[in-house]
Amino acid sequence: MKNHIKKLSLFAVGIFFNMNYGQSGNVGINTENPQQKLHVSGVKNVLVSNIGTTSIPLIAPTVRIDGLNSTNNSTVFSAANTTNPLYINASGDTSVKKGEERFSYFAPQSDAITTGTTLNVTAVGGYVVTGNLLTVSFTLNQRSMVFFSSVLTADVRNASGGTISDGNERAVASVLQFTSAPASSGIPVNTIYASDGLAFANRVAGGSVNTFKLNSTTEIVLPAGSYTVVLKGAGICANQAADNFRVIFGAGSGDRFNILAKPL
Repeated sequence: MKNHIKKLSLFAVGIFFNMNYGQSGNVGINTENPQQKLHVSGVKNVLVSNIGTTSIPLIAPTVRIDGLNSTNNSTVFSAANTTNPLYINASGDTSVKKGEERFSYFAPQSDAITTGTTLNVTAVGGYVVTGNLLTVSFTLNQRSMVFFSSVLTADVRNASGGTISDGNERAVASVLQFTSAPASSGIPVNTIYASDGLAFANRVAGGSVNTFKLNSTTEIVLPAGSYTVVLKGAGICANQAADNFRVIFGAGSGDRFNILAKPL
């Protein structure tokens, strides 16, 4: 019994050696003069290892909270060395959330569309639109700022597949549409949400075929929920059959559709 009491006394001494209570009622760890209700101090040492997959060196001392680790937040951490931001709500409660999420990402050198889609644009007095060239579905676990960025190549030719040289204006565009979204988002579905277009004309009979790159890009704050967004191509010409033309979308290189989100 005496041996157990001795061990307990040494343990208690160890606690009071590391934790100090100031006259103000503040608690300090490794400091005899705590300046806040909880003050963690110690020598600032830069360790060799980095934080997760980042190139940021680990600084000692650190504060470890088991409730925020990957075991207790399995849906947040994708791997053991993932680094995610810490959030604090208005009540002072802390939680760990996912950092930047990539729901769709194609590097600048990659090409997301391997087979082009031909759109025959006729003189109907309005835009003619392709089917879905790229489709991305994603789910937000919390309110987030979402960034949409796309590149769509458009190879413009006359109705027979040759070079346009009549000098008449025509227009092509890439468009983004939500095909599904929570009602709470206020997003209109199955209608153009964002687009990038241009008008052009060519009178040079021996000129090169007109090839363009269209960039539909936008950003929006969205609530938690599931969404589906599609990328389409479109074209319009004057209301006469002589102005009919065709566009081959996605036949060039560098076509892509990226969606990234940052929790708020």
